[in-house]
Amino acid sequence: MTDFRIDLDGYLTRIGFDGKRAPTLETLSRIVLLHQMAIPFENLNSFSGLPVVIDPATIENRTLREGRGGYCHEQNQYLRLALMALGFAVKLRMARVRWMQPPDVTPPRAHMSMVVKAEGAWYLSDVAFGAMTPTAPLRLDTAEPQATPHQIYRIRPQEDSLHLEVKLGEEWRPVYSIDEVDFHPVDFEAANWFVSTNPGSDFVKSLILARPTADRRQILNNTTLSIRDPDGSVRRRTIADPGELRATITDMFGIRLPDNRMVDRALEGLFHNRGGS
Repeated sequence: MTDFRIDLDGYLTRIGFDGKRAPTLETLSRIVLLHQMAIPFENLNSFSGLPVVIDPATIENRTLREGRGGYCHEQNQYLRLALMALGFAVKLRMARVRWMQPPDVTPPRAHMSMVVKAEGAWYLSDVAFGAMTPTAPLRLDTAEPQATPHQIYRIRPQEDSLHLEVKLGEEWRPVYSIDEVDFHPVDFEAANWFVSTNPGSDFVKSLILARPTADRRQILNNTTLSIRDPDGSVRRRTIADPGELRATITDMFGIRLPDNRMVDRALEGLFHNRGGS
Protein backbone atom coordinates (compact mmCIF):
# COMPACT_ATOMS: atom_id res chain seq x y z
CA MET A 1 0.00 0.00 0.00
CA THR A 2 2.83 2.43 0.72
CA ASP A 3 4.02 2.24 -2.91
CA PHE A 4 0.57 2.91 -4.37
CA ARG A 5 0.14 6.11 -6.39
CA ILE A 6 -3.39 6.89 -7.45
CA ASP A 7 -4.17 7.34 -11.14
CA LEU A 8 -5.78 10.73 -10.59
CA ASP A 9 -6.11 11.46 -14.31
CA GLY A 10 -7.84 8.13 -14.86
CA TYR A 11 -10.18 8.67 -11.90
CA LEU A 12 -11.24 12.17 -12.95
CA THR A 13 -11.80 10.95 -16.50
CA ARG A 14 -13.90 8.03 -15.20
CA ILE A 15 -16.25 10.36 -13.33
CA GLY A 16 -16.31 13.05 -16.02
CA PHE A 17 -14.69 15.81 -13.97
CA ASP A 18 -12.93 18.47 -16.04
CA GLY A 19 -12.94 21.42 -13.62
CA LYS A 20 -10.15 23.13 -11.75
CA ARG A 21 -8.06 20.76 -9.63
CA ALA A 22 -8.13 22.88 -6.50
CA PRO A 23 -9.26 21.92 -2.96
CA THR A 24 -12.36 24.10 -3.03
CA LEU A 25 -15.95 23.43 -2.01
CA GLU A 26 -17.00 23.67 -5.65
CA THR A 27 -14.51 20.94 -6.60
CA LEU A 28 -15.59 18.72 -3.71
CA SER A 29 -19.28 19.16 -4.53
CA ARG A 30 -18.78 18.30 -8.19
CA ILE A 31 -16.71 15.22 -7.42
CA VAL A 32 -19.18 13.87 -4.83
CA LEU A 33 -22.04 14.12 -7.34
CA LEU A 34 -20.18 13.01 -10.47
CA HIS A 35 -18.58 10.04 -8.70
CA GLN A 36 -21.97 8.63 -7.71
CA MET A 37 -23.48 9.10 -11.17
CA ALA A 38 -20.50 7.38 -12.81
CA ILE A 39 -19.47 4.66 -10.35
CA PRO A 40 -22.38 2.55 -9.07
CA PHE A 41 -22.84 1.25 -5.56
CA GLU A 42 -22.82 -2.54 -5.90
CA ASN A 43 -22.07 -5.71 -3.96
CA LEU A 44 -21.76 -8.31 -6.69
CA ASN A 45 -18.69 -9.88 -5.10
CA SER A 46 -20.06 -10.41 -1.60
CA PHE A 47 -23.45 -11.51 -2.95
CA SER A 48 -21.77 -14.05 -5.21
CA GLY A 49 -19.44 -15.41 -2.53
CA LEU A 50 -16.36 -13.76 -4.01
CA PRO A 51 -13.85 -11.92 -1.81
CA VAL A 52 -14.00 -8.15 -1.44
CA VAL A 53 -10.38 -7.01 -1.50
CA ILE A 54 -9.89 -3.42 -0.37
CA ASP A 55 -6.29 -2.60 -1.10
CA PRO A 56 -6.13 0.58 -3.24
CA ALA A 57 -4.57 -1.06 -6.31
CA THR A 58 -7.35 -3.65 -6.48
CA ILE A 59 -10.03 -1.00 -5.99
CA GLU A 60 -8.53 1.17 -8.72
CA ASN A 61 -8.34 -1.68 -11.20
CA ARG A 62 -11.92 -2.74 -10.48
CA THR A 63 -13.45 0.72 -10.81
CA LEU A 64 -11.28 2.33 -13.48
CA ARG A 65 -10.51 -0.62 -15.75
CA GLU A 66 -13.00 -3.44 -15.11
CA GLY A 67 -16.18 -1.34 -15.29
CA ARG A 68 -17.25 -2.15 -11.76
CA GLY A 69 -18.37 -0.19 -8.72
CA GLY A 70 -18.29 -1.22 -5.10
CA TYR A 71 -19.54 -0.44 -1.63
CA CYS A 72 -18.24 1.92 1.06
CA HIS A 73 -15.00 0.15 1.98
CA GLU A 74 -13.98 0.27 -1.66
CA GLN A 75 -15.35 3.54 -3.02
CA ASN A 76 -14.93 5.84 -0.03
CA GLN A 77 -11.40 4.59 0.55
CA TYR A 78 -10.50 5.37 -3.05
CA LEU A 79 -12.23 8.75 -2.92
CA ARG A 80 -10.11 9.61 0.11
CA LEU A 81 -6.94 9.05 -1.90
CA ALA A 82 -8.23 11.11 -4.82
CA LEU A 83 -9.19 14.01 -2.57
CA MET A 84 -5.86 13.93 -0.77
CA ALA A 85 -4.10 14.02 -4.15
CA LEU A 86 -6.09 17.18 -4.91
CA GLY A 87 -4.91 18.80 -1.67
CA PHE A 88 -7.89 18.22 0.61
CA ALA A 89 -7.56 17.29 4.28
CA VAL A 90 -9.55 14.08 4.81
CA LYS A 91 -10.45 12.06 7.91
CA LEU A 92 -12.07 8.62 7.81
CA ARG A 93 -15.00 7.95 10.13
CA MET A 94 -16.86 4.79 11.13
CA ALA A 95 -20.63 4.88 11.14
CA ARG A 96 -23.51 2.88 12.57
CA VAL A 97 -26.09 2.24 9.84
CA ARG A 98 -29.56 3.25 11.05
CA TRP A 99 -31.38 3.27 7.70
CA MET A 100 -34.30 0.82 7.78
CA GLN A 101 -33.41 -0.22 11.35
CA PRO A 102 -35.78 -0.22 14.35
CA PRO A 103 -35.09 2.81 16.58
CA ASP A 104 -34.25 0.66 19.61
CA VAL A 105 -31.51 -1.32 17.79
CA THR A 106 -27.82 -0.43 18.20
CA PRO A 107 -26.15 -1.52 14.96
CA PRO A 108 -22.40 -2.21 14.78
CA ARG A 109 -19.92 0.28 13.40
CA ALA A 110 -19.58 -1.06 9.87
CA HIS A 111 -19.90 1.80 7.37
CA MET A 112 -16.92 3.80 6.11
CA SER A 113 -17.56 7.50 5.71
CA MET A 114 -15.31 10.55 5.79
CA VAL A 115 -15.15 14.23 6.59
CA VAL A 116 -13.33 16.65 4.31
CA LYS A 117 -12.09 20.17 4.92
CA ALA A 118 -12.93 22.75 2.26
CA GLU A 119 -12.61 26.52 2.56
CA GLY A 120 -12.19 26.40 6.33
CA ALA A 121 -15.13 24.11 7.16
CA TRP A 122 -15.52 20.34 7.55
CA TYR A 123 -18.04 18.46 5.41
CA LEU A 124 -19.44 14.95 5.57
CA SER A 125 -18.56 13.54 2.15
CA ASP A 126 -19.80 10.07 1.22
CA VAL A 127 -20.23 8.44 -2.18
CA ALA A 128 -21.11 4.87 -1.24
CA PHE A 129 -23.84 4.43 1.34
CA GLY A 130 -26.29 3.08 -1.22
CA ALA A 131 -29.88 4.16 -1.67
CA MET A 132 -29.63 7.27 0.51
CA THR A 133 -26.08 8.49 -0.12
CA PRO A 134 -26.04 12.31 0.07
CA THR A 135 -25.20 13.65 -3.39
CA ALA A 136 -23.48 16.74 -2.01
CA PRO A 137 -21.07 17.43 0.87
CA LEU A 138 -22.88 18.29 4.11
CA ARG A 139 -21.49 20.86 6.51
CA LEU A 140 -20.85 19.42 9.97
CA ASP A 141 -21.17 22.56 12.08
CA THR A 142 -24.89 23.11 11.61
CA ALA A 143 -28.05 21.16 12.38
CA GLU A 144 -30.03 23.12 9.80
CA PRO A 145 -31.45 21.28 6.77
CA GLN A 146 -29.08 21.13 3.79
CA ALA A 147 -30.23 20.60 0.22
CA THR A 148 -28.54 18.21 -2.20
CA PRO A 149 -29.40 17.54 -5.86
CA HIS A 150 -31.69 14.74 -4.65
CA GLN A 151 -32.94 15.01 -1.07
CA ILE A 152 -32.67 17.33 1.93
CA TYR A 153 -30.47 16.20 4.84
CA ARG A 154 -29.53 17.37 8.29
CA ILE A 155 -26.82 16.39 10.77
CA ARG A 156 -27.87 16.48 14.41
CA PRO A 157 -25.56 16.09 17.41
CA GLN A 158 -26.87 13.42 19.75
CA GLU A 159 -24.90 12.33 22.81
CA ASP A 160 -21.39 11.55 21.51
CA SER A 161 -22.32 11.12 17.83
CA LEU A 162 -23.48 13.05 14.79
CA HIS A 163 -26.69 11.66 13.30
CA LEU A 164 -27.36 11.96 9.57
CA GLU A 165 -31.05 12.19 8.66
CA VAL A 166 -32.86 12.52 5.34
CA LYS A 167 -36.21 14.19 4.70
CA LEU A 168 -38.64 12.02 2.73
CA GLY A 169 -41.94 13.78 2.25
CA GLU A 170 -42.58 15.48 5.59
CA GLU A 171 -40.72 12.87 7.64
CA TRP A 172 -37.11 12.90 8.82
CA ARG A 173 -35.61 9.41 8.73
CA PRO A 174 -32.28 8.25 10.22
CA VAL A 175 -29.50 7.28 7.81
CA TYR A 176 -26.42 6.68 9.98
CA SER A 177 -24.50 8.05 12.92
CA ILE A 178 -20.77 8.79 13.02
CA ASP A 179 -18.43 9.08 15.96
CA GLU A 180 -16.15 12.08 16.12
CA VAL A 181 -13.10 9.83 16.12
CA ASP A 182 -10.55 9.54 13.33
CA PHE A 183 -9.86 6.11 11.80
CA HIS A 184 -7.28 4.71 9.39
CA PRO A 185 -7.76 2.31 6.45
CA VAL A 186 -6.45 -0.63 8.48
CA ASP A 187 -9.25 -0.09 11.01
CA PHE A 188 -11.80 -1.09 8.36
CA GLU A 189 -10.31 -4.48 7.47
CA ALA A 190 -12.37 -6.30 10.10
CA ALA A 191 -15.57 -4.42 9.25
CA ASN A 192 -15.13 -5.19 5.55
CA TRP A 193 -14.56 -8.87 6.26
CA PHE A 194 -17.63 -8.96 8.50
CA VAL A 195 -20.06 -7.32 6.06
CA SER A 196 -18.74 -9.28 3.05
CA THR A 197 -18.70 -12.77 4.62
CA ASN A 198 -21.15 -12.93 7.54
CA PRO A 199 -24.16 -15.04 6.43
CA GLY A 200 -26.44 -12.57 8.21
CA SER A 201 -25.06 -9.55 6.37
CA ASP A 202 -27.39 -7.82 3.90
CA PHE A 203 -24.43 -7.66 1.50
CA VAL A 204 -24.21 -11.46 1.54
CA LYS A 205 -27.94 -12.20 1.51
CA SER A 206 -29.07 -9.66 -1.09
CA LEU A 207 -28.03 -8.05 -4.34
CA ILE A 208 -27.96 -4.29 -3.74
CA LEU A 209 -27.24 -1.73 -6.46
CA ALA A 210 -27.73 2.04 -6.49
CA ARG A 211 -26.89 4.79 -8.91
CA PRO A 212 -28.36 8.30 -9.07
CA THR A 213 -28.96 10.18 -12.29
CA ALA A 214 -29.31 13.95 -12.47
CA ASP A 215 -32.98 13.82 -11.50
CA ARG A 216 -33.68 10.55 -9.69
CA ARG A 217 -32.26 7.61 -7.75
CA GLN A 218 -32.17 4.09 -9.18
CA ILE A 219 -32.05 1.22 -6.68
CA LEU A 220 -32.08 -2.53 -7.25
CA ASN A 221 -32.69 -4.86 -4.33
CA ASN A 222 -32.58 -8.43 -5.62
CA THR A 223 -35.26 -8.38 -8.34
CA THR A 224 -37.08 -5.24 -7.21
CA LEU A 225 -36.18 -2.12 -9.16
CA SER A 226 -37.07 1.18 -7.47
CA ILE A 227 -37.00 4.68 -8.91
CA ARG A 228 -37.03 7.38 -6.21
CA ASP A 229 -37.88 10.91 -7.33
CA PRO A 230 -36.61 14.04 -5.52
CA ASP A 231 -39.97 14.52 -3.78
CA GLY A 232 -39.53 11.14 -2.07
CA SER A 233 -42.08 9.25 -4.16
CA VAL A 234 -41.05 5.77 -5.29
CA ARG A 235 -42.01 3.68 -8.30
CA ARG A 236 -41.27 -0.04 -8.15
CA ARG A 237 -41.40 -2.97 -10.52
CA THR A 238 -40.19 -6.56 -10.46
CA ILE A 239 -37.51 -7.83 -12.84
CA ALA A 240 -38.97 -10.74 -14.79
CA ASP A 241 -36.04 -13.05 -15.58
CA PRO A 242 -32.23 -13.38 -15.58
CA GLY A 243 -31.91 -11.79 -19.02
CA GLU A 244 -33.76 -8.67 -17.95
CA LEU A 245 -31.74 -8.57 -14.73
CA ARG A 246 -28.45 -8.65 -16.61
CA ALA A 247 -29.63 -5.93 -18.99
CA THR A 248 -30.74 -3.77 -16.06
CA ILE A 249 -27.41 -4.19 -14.27
CA THR A 250 -25.49 -3.33 -17.44
CA ASP A 251 -27.64 -0.58 -18.95
CA MET A 252 -29.19 1.18 -15.98
CA PHE A 253 -26.37 0.79 -13.46
CA GLY A 254 -23.44 0.85 -15.85
CA ILE A 255 -21.78 -2.28 -14.48
CA ARG A 256 -19.71 -4.54 -16.70
CA LEU A 257 -20.68 -7.99 -15.50
CA PRO A 258 -17.66 -10.25 -14.95
CA ASP A 259 -17.37 -13.56 -16.76
CA ASN A 260 -17.63 -15.61 -13.59
CA ARG A 261 -19.73 -18.69 -12.91
CA MET A 262 -20.26 -17.76 -9.26
CA VAL A 263 -21.79 -14.44 -10.34
CA ASP A 264 -23.96 -16.25 -12.89
CA ARG A 265 -25.25 -18.70 -10.27
CA ALA A 266 -25.99 -15.92 -7.78
CA LEU A 267 -28.01 -13.90 -10.29
CA GLU A 268 -29.91 -16.91 -11.56
CA GLY A 269 -30.60 -18.01 -8.00
CA LEU A 270 -32.72 -14.90 -7.40
CA PHE A 271 -35.34 -16.39 -9.71
CA HIS A 272 -35.29 -19.81 -8.05
CA ASN A 273 -36.38 -18.28 -4.77
CA ARG A 274 -38.65 -15.34 -5.37
CA GLY A 275 -39.43 -15.24 -1.67
CA GLY A 276 -36.00 -13.77 -1.07
CA SER A 277 -36.48 -10.76 -3.32
